[in-house]
Formats: sequence, structure tokens, C-alpha cells
Amino acid sequence: MRRRPRPRPEAPELRLLDPAEGAWVAGTLEAGARLGSVASTVPVGNPAPYEAIARIFHPVPWHHRRWDDGAASRVRGLGLMPGETADFRRDTSADADLRTVHAYGWTDWGTVARDQGTELHAAAQWADLARVDQDEASRSAVEAALEFGPPEQGALAPSAMAALAEVLLQHTGTPDRLVLGLWPGRGWMDGGSAVFGPSVGEATGGRHSSLEMPPAFGPATLRALRTGSGLLDVGGGYREYLLVADDGARLRRPFWPRAVHPLLPEHDRTEYQSANLAWPRDRAWALASEIDFDSTLVAGSADLIRVLCADPGLEAVTVRPETDLTWFADTVNHRGPVG
Repeated sequence: MRRRPRPRPEAPELRLLDPAEGAWVAGTLEAGARLGSVASTVPVGNPAPYEAIARIFHPVPWHHRRWDDGAASRVRGLGLMPGETADFRRDTSADADLRTVHAYGWTDWGTVARDQGTELHAAAQWADLARVDQDEASRSAVEAALEFGPPEQGALAPSAMAALAEVLLQHTGTPDRLVLGLWPGRGWMDGGSAVFGPSVGEATGGRHSSLEMPPAFGPATLRALRTGSGLLDVGGGYREYLLVADDGARLRRPFWPRAVHPLLPEHDRTEYQSANLAWPRDRAWALASEIDFDSTLVAGSADLIRVLCADPGLEAVTVRPETDLTWFADTVNHRGPVG
């Protein structure tokens, strides 16, 4: 049996909470709700009844493979602006048809729907809305070399999460007393995920081509992750979460410590992961980012949900407890089997 890596002495500990703190979450998920529905994902009933629920669509990455001034002008007309470009040319004398300058950016589901001639609605699913093909790619219908997505599953992008957190913290009487739930299955938490690539060989003088990363956290946190004794059980074993106390900082900016292998340069000591569950102590709202969903759900007051749906930094719509969020639930855009 392969031995799991041990925590390093300097690895930080999280402010862990007893899983009993989240017992109400499991108790308020609608009993008997269809797996993948809103009611099976975010608390909707007693003892913290909520008036409304918002579905926040995760931002969509886009990639243009033949970037030039003409492409920049055309995608600007689509409402797209690149966040970065990368030039992969080896021969700078190559003509325009052989250029390999790529551009990258972010957009929203509504923009993709307009490009594809589909409809953004409460139960929209990425594969159908974006007309994903048999290669799992969504190619623009109006701009050659432009591809969309897919959106991140189980985590809300930093800019959107920051905008969401600011609204949420204004709609609770306990903004500095939060509970965050993290799904413990991420490799960077427990350690052991291999790092490959030329940089490993360069950093180790050619002695290694891959290395295993140590756990991100100290012994107490690691014990809870590995034994499961300190995890919140939701759905009778369907999901487990590590509960962590937060003063609002991790909700706004969910970058967690990540251990760096001692043989590698310390260029990156954080890992991004937004909370999979979150609520304030007064339970004024509840958030859920199911690891298999490309959207985040927030249940709260009708006023909170109106504010979220109107926020320019978010793309959000109201949903109902019975709304189905599984892959084949989009009956509006559904095309049947692809390929």
C-alpha cells in the first residue's frame, strides 16, 4: 500500500468546527428531492426558511486561436475583451495565416447563448446552451478560431466570488461569524498529487521528472480529512464537507495555503477554492457550490435575491426548489445525442 505523505511541521491548521454546526443543513435539504435539484443542494426549509433562491452562473473562459487586430475588433463587437495573449510563434517571419498568437478572456452564459442562438433560462445546461460538440468543444457560430468554456465546476471565479461576498456580507447580522464548508476531495489538501514537467527537472538538477506534493495543512486538519470523523455528512454519504470558521476574509478571497515541495521554487503558495457551503451564524442566507455544478446557489430573503440578480458583477437568475440542474435537464435548448 502506498504511504500517504506526512504533513510538514510548518503547515498551517484551519479553524475547524464540529460537524454538528452543519447538522441543520442536512436536515433542511428537502427530503426525497430528486438528486441534482435545487432542493437537494441548498437548504430551503425549516428551521431557516428562505423566501427565494438565486442561481449564479459561473463565468465562461474563452480562447481565440488566431489573434490579430482584425480578431480583436470582431470580438470586441461580441462584447469580449482579452485578459491576456500569448505568442507561440517560433518563426517571426511567418505570414498572417500561420500566426499562432492566442488570446484568452472571460464572458458570461448570455453572450454564449446569443452567439449560438440558444436561450439562457433558469434550468439552462452548458452542453446544450453552448452547443458543445462530440469533442466537448463550444465553437463560436460567428467567429472562426473562437471557443467558449467550459465554466468551472464546484468553484466560483475570484472576481465573481468577491462581488457575491460583498452582497452576502451586507445581508447578515453576523458578517464576521461565518461557517464555510470545503469538499475534502481536492488533491492539494491531502497531498500526494504529482507535479510533472520540465520545471521539476530544472529545479532538481535533472534528478526528478515528477514530485508528490505534501499536504497543505497540519496534523489536526489532515486527521479530519483522512479519517472523516470531523466531516459533515450530507445526503447520507452523498457529500462530506470540512467545516471551517471564517470572519469573512475567506469568503471574499478564498485562497488557501498550499504546501510547496521543498525541491521546488516557492512561486505559488496558495490554491483557489471557493466555499462549497457557506452560511452566517444567524443563517440569514445559505450558499452551495456543488462540486459537479457549474453554478452556485444562494438561498435567502427576497430582497437579497433581487440584489444578486441585479448585480453587474454577477450573472444570476431566480430558481425554484424543484428546478433540475442535472446535465440533461435543459428541455429548452436540448438537441438530443451529439455526434
